[in-house]
Amino acid sequence: MADDFNDDEFWNGEEEEGYFEEGRFPRVWLLSMGILSVILVVGVVALAFMALFRSTPPPTSVPLPEGETEAEDTPTPVMIQGTSVSPPSTPTLVPAVPAEIAIGVYVKVSGTGGNDLSFRAGPSPNYVRLKIVAEGSVLKVLDGPVEADGYVWWQLQDVSDGVVGWAVADYLEPTVP
Repeated sequence: MADDFNDDEFWNGEEEEGYFEEGRFPRVWLLSMGILSVILVVGVVALAFMALFRSTPPPTSVPLPEGETEAEDTPTPVMIQGTSVSPPSTPTLVPAVPAEIAIGVYVKVSGTGGNDLSFRAGPSPNYVRLKIVAEGSVLKVLDGPVEADGYVWWQLQDVSDGVVGWAVADYLEPTVP
């Protein structure tokens, strides 16, 4: 069988029973080539995945002998294994509460004893009440102070709905927005 390939009958297309099938290579060869092709494809795919997920060892820094220094213009890379370094935290700035009520300052309704605060159209109890502002509400000071009818009044804007009115200073305390 080893010398079958040197035989002229082989190349002339003559076939023996069971050895050739319709002028093609022997079945054993076809099966062998198919198996080898599958192994080759699986091997290439496996190598590609290994190369893709291969971890490379980190570079290490070499300590210099005592008394030697590196050149000034060459930065020295430092690798620390197993230690995570978080970025420096930025301090959170907490705005300071102003000492007194002034234009541009925010104030909070306080000390009404649960009666809330009247928001009036002008600096006097004789002006129309625009609304009642709840205890704890934050307002922005727009104008003032104005003394009228025995009270100190400030023109304020309710930051929750934008309504502008006047209120007595006795029930206001400086706060942060």
